Amino acid sequence: KLVFLNKKLYATSSKFDKLKISKAIVRAVREKGGHFLEMKDKLYFDIGDKRAWDKTSQALREGQTEIRKRLEQEEARWKESKS
Repeated sequence: KLVFLNKKLYATSSKFDKLKISKAIVRAVREKGGHFLEMKDKLYFDIGDKRAWDKTSQALREGQTEIRKRLEQEEARWKESKS
């Protein structure tokens, strides 16, 4: 849910800010006792913060083309309503 709620912000952010968003999501999950796990030999291991940031960024990027397109359409409609 955190990823979904931040997709629009992620789409409009700079590369530097995108990493900050991913790190903030990982931190929030961990602060609530959540983990980022990988199964190996039928056992689960925490993947660490770096991989968690990478995986979170990947999840945030999914669907970005559609989100940007929708944002452009919203902006065009807003500009039309102002003229």
